[in-house]
Amino acid sequence: MIQAIGDSLAFRGRLTRLGYWRWQVALVVIMAAFAYGAIAVAMGGGPRWLSALVFAPVAIAGIAAVGVIARRLHDRGRGVGWLMAFLLTPWGLAALSIWLTEGSAMLEHWAPPVSLAAALLSFLFNVWGFVEIGVLRGQPGQNRFGPPPLR
Repeated sequence: MIQAIGDSLAFRGRLTRLGYWRWQVALVVIMAAFAYGAIAVAMGGGPRWLSALVFAPVAIAGIAAVGVIARRLHDRGRGVGWLMAFLLTPWGLAALSIWLTEGSAMLEHWAPPVSLAAALLSFLFNVWGFVEIGVLRGQPGQNRFGPPPLR
């Protein structure tokens, strides 16, 4: 188990679809538990430092989630640079869409269609990433990231 945690934080090797989904479920449960714990401490009137301390493992789980995605991309024969397309691009486009929706006087004529286009592109990048990372099979045999995963 310790080796598996180290592998997820190391961003090396390959990971099968089943391994990816197992990690995602485990990380979502861990992140939710600690996030709810931090919220409970904050709403219960606990000190802020304790709430931050309870929330800290969520950051580690977030890094592990990115590592798991990187390993899954390696199994697909893609480098970590594809993380940009599947993680940062949708968030950036969504932020652009929200910013344009809030509007300003000088952007009001062309902001709605551009905002809609940015939101649609964000959605399409998310669907593409979901299919690429979570649905499609990995490359059979050895690739530049190593031998195929055992499980």
